Amino acid sequence: MMVDVKAYSVIRAIESRYSCRSYKNKALPHDVKSQLLGYIGHVKAGPFGTKSRFKLGAYKSTGALLKRLNTYGFIKGTDEFLIGATGGDTEKLQLEEFGYVLEKIILKATSLGLGTCWMGGTFRKSVFSKMISLKKDEILPAVIAIGYVDDKQRRLDNVVRGLVKASRRRPWELLFYSENFETPLTKEAAEPFSVPLEMLRLAPSASNRQPWKVVKKDDCFHFYLRRTPGYQDQAVLKWTGKADLQRIDIGIAMCHFELTCNEKESTGRWLVHDPNLPLPDELTGYKVSWIGD
Repeated sequence: MMVDVKAYSVIRAIESRYSCRSYKNKALPHDVKSQLLGYIGHVKAGPFGTKSRFKLGAYKSTGALLKRLNTYGFIKGTDEFLIGATGGDTEKLQLEEFGYVLEKIILKATSLGLGTCWMGGTFRKSVFSKMISLKKDEILPAVIAIGYVDDKQRRLDNVVRGLVKASRRRPWELLFYSENFETPLTKEAAEPFSVPLEMLRLAPSASNRQPWKVVKKDDCFHFYLRRTPGYQDQAVLKWTGKADLQRIDIGIAMCHFELTCNEKESTGRWLVHDPNLPLPDELTGYKVSWIGD
């Protein structure tokens, strides 16, 4: 049954989306694919202009492929995947913008009644890189499994989610701050941005690490990446060819915050404007800011 997109809000999409691992053996109808591809064509660039390429395609022999990617047994029933590639200059906000755009597409897919699941890993030599004709100066940071949710297997999905604590989120007071990193931001003081911040809190992240912290200072919301202790360093990531998933997580958080602001009619824009606040530890670093209009 297709969902009425016009009546389907971003907030509802965020609240209903989850990492679906079991799908019906059912191809995406032409009209659904057409709507999704049309949307993809409009959201190729992030807030700072970084462009990414996306391809929605089917691969008929997923079993052996997913086994090599250590996802075999977790993704079942679909041969439809959304593949994304972006430029290899990761010194800028390229990965953050990639995550921002891809999460927009995922929320659109959710509004069309589809299930999705993020897959991170090393894809350069995989069939996915061939499907999107990956260029030498590009990276393939993530692949999304996509299809119709298999309700009969959803109970198994819930068990898997419980094992990885996917449904748990850190409490508000550990994520959002006022003026500095010592003063938690109350929901009352956050108005009219309490709902956008709550939708950010619900955002998915690699291994459910939720590596974001946000400081409200005057009319600005400053986004920080707080690295997970022991997370692979940049040298290891570069050597393995694996994308820095925690930077992609920041882009996902940006997407949830901005789209919810738009829905709540609180306008603003992104910019890089480090307020040079004293940092709580060496694992925390500034990324980007949202300035309200």
